[in-house]
Amino acid sequence: MLTKDGIAARFILSFCFFFLSGSELVTGGTAAVSGVLGTVELATALLGYSPLYEFYDTVKAKNKALGLPGRSE
Repeated sequence: MLTKDGIAARFILSFCFFFLSGSELVTGGTAAVSGVLGTVELATALLGYSPLYEFYDTVKAKNKALGLPGRSE
């Protein structure tokens, strides 16, 4: 789950991505990537959930199970 600050940051970031491609500051493939990233950020802001956090926790748990040192150790 994202915090309220994280959600606000995602909304701002998605607006920036949409603004870049919508105002034609970037064109072509870069605009397509900007639009996709804007859509992803908007979806994570609306859901209040980021799959990257879950992925990070999964990797951390797997490393702990294997006995590999983590950054916090």
